[in-house]
Amino acid sequence: MMSFDASIDVTIPSGRLPTELLSEIFLHCVDGVMDTCNTITIPLLLSKICSRWRDTAISTPRLWSRLFIQLVSPANSQVELVNTWLTRSGGCPLTIYVFWEEPPFLPSHPVLNALMEQSLRWQVVFCYLPSAAFPSLSRVRNRLPLLTELSLGTDDDLPLTANGTLNMFEIAPRLTQIECVNFARTIFNFPWSQLSIIPMMAVSIEDSVDILRQATNLEQGGFIFVGSNQRYPVRNWKVQHNRLRYFTIMTPPWNETVDLRRLFSQLTLPSLENLTICNLKSPFSAEFVQFLSRLKSLRTLHLRKTALVDNQLVQGLKHLPSLTSLIVHSSPQDTPTVTGILLAALTWKFFSDDSKGLMLVPKLKKLELTINRNVAQQFIDMVESRVMVNDEIGGNPARLEAIRVRPTEELGEEILCQLVLLREWGTAIAIEDLEKGITTI
Repeated sequence: MMSFDASIDVTIPSGRLPTELLSEIFLHCVDGVMDTCNTITIPLLLSKICSRWRDTAISTPRLWSRLFIQLVSPANSQVELVNTWLTRSGGCPLTIYVFWEEPPFLPSHPVLNALMEQSLRWQVVFCYLPSAAFPSLSRVRNRLPLLTELSLGTDDDLPLTANGTLNMFEIAPRLTQIECVNFARTIFNFPWSQLSIIPMMAVSIEDSVDILRQATNLEQGGFIFVGSNQRYPVRNWKVQHNRLRYFTIMTPPWNETVDLRRLFSQLTLPSLENLTICNLKSPFSAEFVQFLSRLKSLRTLHLRKTALVDNQLVQGLKHLPSLTSLIVHSSPQDTPTVTGILLAALTWKFFSDDSKGLMLVPKLKKLELTINRNVAQQFIDMVESRVMVNDEIGGNPARLEAIRVRPTEELGEEILCQLVLLREWGTAIAIEDLEKGITTI
């Protein structure tokens, strides 16, 4: 019997692998990253090794169903490439990332025209274009039966109050995820009621409330608050959104002091499990504490670079008995949120009357904090009270399972030694060094 080695034809790279297996191998050569290498370079390379590889690659439609392209002028060669991809992808749903960042900027582009011919196959689309080019996409209206994810962006400095009638994405029966960067949401008409995910969208306070009123099926939302929309009078809508589970609040670098107290006072989110707030330097005040009091299902609270003061956070945590993860990070130049007041409030007092139902966050299992040397020992005391617990005794808090510390300065050997001892209780402990990375102890 011929040996296995002898049965392989070494004159061709794939030996005698079945075509179906070779095709699957080719698909594993391109990972999930959307870039020129994975969507153009690798498919072309696979088709140039030998005639058998070429035939197999060309007959593997999924290999050509993704395209990342930077538009240029003149566009003759790009149009030819796009048409080749559209042909070789057969009837596969398409994932398309299009960037137009180099002039000249025109109302349309030949590559966009070629792609629109196959809009019936669009599934995931990312368009980063000059604002003047978006009206040219009007041809895809009512021709988006497969579209599920859409991202739109521009470099143009458009006013928040811009209003338009771009309705090409209004009819897309499977569209559930929309991201819109540097656009007023009023420029486009979207099918808000069917959306479940908005990863990120620049909005005014009024716009955000309006979106939440219309997007009744939204489960994950991220808003960059750029200010108020002065075109409309101040509205006092009270919104209770029963589906939202993940909510991210951010501000742009050029305006980190947007006052969101009116937003906090209007929202009730009974199903919210994860709240993230970043780069908000305006006062939180009582409205934020009242907002937290209405988050009956919250599991994770993530605060990064905010102006929330320690006593307000303590007051808010009193309303979050279901919280399992608390993350509080601040910049060295900011007034710290993590102070002795917060750490004292988080310390579990076993022999205090407060331990009978009044202690903060009894289910806390994950903790990430920015601390300095002044509060390092209080931090250790607090952690000990939540790590060295007897699981068999009722009334004790949940044991902390993971701790990450971001020190603003060297904490000293004594503190590090105490953290090492705490690790023996089974808690994962990491100290983050902004220069050297994360060191696990």
